[in-house]
Amino acid sequence: MKLPFYCIALAGLSLAGCREELCYNHFGAADIDFKWSVSQDPSEPGSPTPSPSGVTVIVYDAMGQPNEMYVPPGGGSVNFGENGMQSLLLYNNDTESVLIAGESDGPQSVYATSTAGSRMPPEGLRKLHPDEVVLNPPDMLYAAYVVSHSEVGNHEVMDMKISMEPMVFEYEVRYEFEYGFNRVMDARGAMSGMARWVYLYNGLTMSDRAILVYDCKLSDNAVTAKVMSFGTPGYLPESRMGDDRHVNTLNLEVNLVNGKTKEFNFDITGQLSTQPRGGKVCVSGLRIEDNESSSGSGFDVDMDDWGSNEDIDLPVGGQQ
Repeated sequence: MKLPFYCIALAGLSLAGCREELCYNHFGAADIDFKWSVSQDPSEPGSPTPSPSGVTVIVYDAMGQPNEMYVPPGGGSVNFGENGMQSLLLYNNDTESVLIAGESDGPQSVYATSTAGSRMPPEGLRKLHPDEVVLNPPDMLYAAYVVSHSEVGNHEVMDMKISMEPMVFEYEVRYEFEYGFNRVMDARGAMSGMARWVYLYNGLTMSDRAILVYDCKLSDNAVTAKVMSFGTPGYLPESRMGDDRHVNTLNLEVNLVNGKTKEFNFDITGQLSTQPRGGKVCVSGLRIEDNESSSGSGFDVDMDDWGSNEDIDLPVGGQQ
């Protein structure tokens, strides 16, 4: 199998004598130095500037058994143990909404997903995507996979420089209003057709899809959000190919001054087809009509009450 683009060959084997920290158990070890990858232009959406607080290192020995260790984000020493090292899988461990699974099945089986959604999306979006699970956006996650091509003997230390690559990417979402924005009191959004899982060893997103739910901010005649995601389903970084058989829907639910809510849905499949790992998404033409926000509707303003929805499906032509 072709190794992922961020797999590295081990290099810099040091054959220095028994160091004090190694003489405790006489096993081989590695001194790890991390490079945290960012997008070419940090001002552009995609992969935000990294600021992890710790790294989990899973050492898979010659028998394929995992041994979990922890090092600081600046690097540190990892002991391989009596069965040596066959491969390493590494990821930052300071996330709250990311779940890691599959460690005992080998490094190429380890994947990340996100926690269950803090709320259900509105009915209109659920009808469009009834089979998709609902998740919270994941925290920023980096990972690396290293395959050993050299044996490290007892008392030997290998210097390793490891590039930590992003597994989570940022979408800047913007909903532009054509009329009636001043009647919006609060807003929250959702994005369907997003990747549910990602393999840490090569960045492949599986074909399973999820709806991400998130909060929004009110801006000048627009609602905005920054949404973290594993990207689009079925995408492998090396091949630059994705799964184009699914539909991505961008949802917005607004709470109006009269307590009534309104839902908008946009087809953004075309926008995401060229932005599988973060980018900018913009839809326009949203309207709150005068009769939709009148006080005579009988609803009291309650920011915690999001009932009595009105579903509005806007055409693809409303996108920018």
